[in-house]
Amino acid sequence: MKRLFMVVLFFFPVLIFTQDLNRYFEYIEQDEVDQVRSAIPNLMRKYPNNPDVLYLSALVEPEGDKALLIYKDVMSQYPNSGRADDALTKIIEYLYTKGLYNRTIDYSKQLISKYPDSENIGNCVYMLLSSFNVLNKKDSVDYYYSYYLKRYPDMKLPFKNYQSAPVYVTDDKPMENVKQAPEPKPVERTISEPKWALQVGAFGNSQNALALKNRLQSYGYEPYVQKIKGSNTDLLSVRVGNYNSQEEAKAAGDRLKALHKIDFIVIKRNSWE
Repeated sequence: MKRLFMVVLFFFPVLIFTQDLNRYFEYIEQDEVDQVRSAIPNLMRKYPNNPDVLYLSALVEPEGDKALLIYKDVMSQYPNSGRADDALTKIIEYLYTKGLYNRTIDYSKQLISKYPDSENIGNCVYMLLSSFNVLNKKDSVDYYYSYYLKRYPDMKLPFKNYQSAPVYVTDDKPMENVKQAPEPKPVERTISEPKWALQVGAFGNSQNALALKNRLQSYGYEPYVQKIKGSNTDLLSVRVGNYNSQEEAKAAGDRLKALHKIDFIVIKRNSWE
């Protein structure tokens, strides 16, 4: 009986700790990033030297470069923790977004080697293949695509070989030839239509635009690529979302940045810049 009591005393604080932190991760999913950010100092004092708290602080760090350093701390200080593979995945995402494709490949292989049972394997393989694709290493795409599907037969890998961004370019203009049933008040219908979107990148290189588009798709978004006017040449703008107001778009962008460290600007749809 005494031994059972000691076991309960040992596990009860762990249970409280887990419930406490899970609450903050749920806040992030609910777009309550500021609430989590304000709680970080207290959590650091309450749970010092804890990889979960350190990882949580990186998730809500608004500066991508600072968040990267924190993720590296999680990896180096707590390589055997349950957050090490999550932190390494965030580093890979950062490198991929910055267009550092060779480093993305190296770090992806490192994650698969160190954490072969990680839930993030599919995401890392996706970025590895996309990086090879951007670098025009088609043979490597074929090899690793087959290799990892054989190694992880249950892995969902929505990678489509050899896509090029121009295939996805859309003018994003109203479809004048497709008409719906007559509206009694067309002016009101126009006002209620979504008019705002997030621009998350503008590239002169079509493969870079495709890489970012692929990454957003892997997160469950429905991005599109639109040609826009740059100062000297046309650019490919990667955009996502249909929002009824600028405020709604800003809130969605804040969540995108908090979760995936992707910068954005709010723009009007159908606008040429």
